[in-house]
Formats: sequence, structure tokens, C-alpha cells
Amino acid sequence: MVDEVVRMVSGLWRLWTRRRWRTLAARAVPGLGMAVLLALSAGCGPQVSRIPTPTPAPVDVEVVSLTVACPESVAPAVRAAASAFRGERPAFEITVLARADALAMRALRQGDAEIAVLTWLPEELPENAWARPVARDGLAVVVNPQNGVPGLTMTQLQDLFRGRLEDWAAWGGLPGPPQLIARETASGDSAFFQAWVMRDARVSLNALMAPTSEAVLDFVVDDALSVGYLSTARTDGRVRAVVINGVPPTVETIANNLYPLTRTHFVVTMSEPEGAAREFVQWLLAAPGQEILQAHGFVPIPE
Repeated sequence: MVDEVVRMVSGLWRLWTRRRWRTLAARAVPGLGMAVLLALSAGCGPQVSRIPTPTPAPVDVEVVSLTVACPESVAPAVRAAASAFRGERPAFEITVLARADALAMRALRQGDAEIAVLTWLPEELPENAWARPVARDGLAVVVNPQNGVPGLTMTQLQDLFRGRLEDWAAWGGLPGPPQLIARETASGDSAFFQAWVMRDARVSLNALMAPTSEAVLDFVVDDALSVGYLSTARTDGRVRAVVINGVPPTVETIANNLYPLTRTHFVVTMSEPEGAAREFVQWLLAAPGQEILQAHGFVPIPE
């Protein structure tokens, strides 16, 4: 009997305590009592499974690969153009192979590249080859800034690289014998220089052979008596470009074909380009590609 009384009193005390707590809470914070009831009732009700909305699976995009072969003098500009093109067409993946012109053309013939950008168009192209002008530059003849030679004629330039000048002072330059810097025969710079300057004559055997445009710059910077040639797009303040036949190699003289060593670069494919190659070539020949080439020192092709 006593045990039953104790249990009854204990139950009434717990009930009274719960009611008292809810009343106090409701008075202290309006709406809290209802929130507590809702929370309690939610805990007592059936559990509802909340399934997140499924995210659509990503659509696989087929990657389109292209390889462009070009000489090292043009490679920075072509890489920049390829990067900008990919920004508009993320599905494209473009690899730029820096090769001397003859080797870039070989890569195109052998199928190692779909496109070639050449500074010197070979005399014999494959029968169905497709080529279009893409930019211009000049072949700058550069000397050390300490060499004050005022300029050269085309005849003097040939005599110089034939090894016939013994002292720069004879032509108003720094006293001392010239150190000739030429390019390797696979280079488009070498082919152009041979055709337009040397013609049937040969470059002196005393000339040093530079593998890249940067090597030409390094030679001329380090030796005050040296002289070399490279693209006007690769010249910088470390060297001085010599006036040829009274005409300096500027954007204006190159654009108007007044500078004697102006040349045209070509984009070449083994046949009329189609598909991905056609898209990139058209883009390169249009305003976006031309602006990037111009930003890297090349002169856009005339419209």
C-alpha cells in the first residue's frame, strides 16, 4: 500500500513539474511553448526521409586535338593564340611544336602536325598543299649598341657575311673585326637570308652558328663586335637593328613592304583544311588571331 502511494505521488510530482516548466517557458519567451510542443510532436511522429535532388551527371565532351608546328621565333605568338582559342572552345587541345622551318614542314608531311606556320615557304610544296599568308615581319640585322655603324646597303651586308670586312671602323663602326653570327641551314631565317642577301654567295666559314633567335641575341649582347640577324618580332633593347638601304625595320616600313628584308609568314596544311584545323586557321586569319600576332611583334596581313 505504501509503495503504491509513493509511486502515485512521484508521478504527480513529475507531471506538475513538466507543466510548471512549460508555463514558465511560455511566459518568458512567447511562442517557445508551441515550439517545444511541435518539436516533441515531431520527435514522436513518423520519421520522414529527406532525399536530396540528384545532380545531373556531367556530359562527356569529346576532346579535339590539334598539333601546330612552327619555328621558335613564332612559337610564343602561336602558343598565345592557341590559348586564347581554347578559351572560346574548351573542347580543343592544341599542341605547339617549336621546330625550324624545314623540320616543321617535315612534321606536316609525316602527319605529326595538322598545321604548320612557316617564316619561309619552300619552293616545292606537296601537290595538294594549302597555304595562306598569316603575318609579316622583317629580318633585322642587329649589332651591339656600342657599335655605331650607321647603316648598311644590301651589297655591304653581303660583303660583311662573306667575311670581306676586316674592321668595323672602315664603315663607321666600332674598331675591330666583325664576329658573324648566322643561323643553322634548317632555319627559315637562314633560308631567307641566303635567298635575299647572299644569293649565290656563301656565308663565311668563320661565322658562328646560332641554334635559336635567343642565342643570336646572347652572342650580340656579349660581344660588342658581333653582328647577326633575327625576326624583328624578337628584337629588344639589348641590341640595335641596323638601317638597310636607308630604311629602318619598323612596323610602318614592314607593313608597306618598304624595308628590304620584309617577309611573309604562311599557314600551311597538307590539303584545304577541314573540321578542327579549319576552325583554328580561320580564327587565326581573322581579327582575334591577328590581334594576338600583332601583340607579339608581327605585322597583320593586309586586308
